[in-house]
Amino acid sequence: MKNGYKTTAVNGHQHPTAIFFDMDDTLLDGVTAMQVSWATVCAEVAPGLGCEAEALRLAIRREAMEFWKDESLVGHWRLDLDGAREHIVRTALAAESLDASLARKISLGYKASHRENLRLFDDAIETLEAVRAAGLGIGLITNGPAPLQRDKIERFDLARHMDVIVIEGEFGAGKPERAVFEHALAAVRAEPSRAWHVGDNLYADIGGAQQVGIHAVWLHRDRLEMGEDAPAIPDRTIAHLGELRDALGA
Repeated sequence: MKNGYKTTAVNGHQHPTAIFFDMDDTLLDGVTAMQVSWATVCAEVAPGLGCEAEALRLAIRREAMEFWKDESLVGHWRLDLDGAREHIVRTALAAESLDASLARKISLGYKASHRENLRLFDDAIETLEAVRAAGLGIGLITNGPAPLQRDKIERFDLARHMDVIVIEGEFGAGKPERAVFEHALAAVRAEPSRAWHVGDNLYADIGGAQQVGIHAVWLHRDRLEMGEDAPAIPDRTIAHLGELRDALGA
């Protein structure tokens, strides 16, 4: 075991014939983009609001964590991320006794900044190419609205690496629903016991994959922690995608 990563078969799972990947915060570094963008936007609007930029950023973060804390209750908002973000910002402004009418402007400013600052992780393309070179089926399974996710796929040229792409807004269902994973399995003609799914979200990625018998690999990138009330316990835990390549011998 290295960094908590189990390098042998677990729970009867065999060496895979297919691997599925989450996109946001697995292949794309959305967290860094988020941090940079909120800092930038809050610094821009704070003087006009008469508040400290850091206080505004923390208020928005507090309301966002409260809003998304139970994904099973707010999953429908994944297809309206703009609306969810505007709601969160408005709630934060109101809680701080600030002008809530600026919520839409702040939300759209963040959206533009996030797109500008979004990047691939350094290990993403190397890993996708290694999986392909190993002769395995490969797929992308991502939640969110179709236009937003398709824009990311096109900008970072991800489609050429994939045998199947499942986007919640196109497919009509999202992780952790069984149909999403079953569709991906059928597309690459893989048995659940011979497929792995790699993602950062314990609820959507790990719990969703496990319910159909897929080997679930949790990617924490040294910044996520598994709490005592974790919604699912992964079959494997990795800090970076290089550990995945090591396990595959790729």
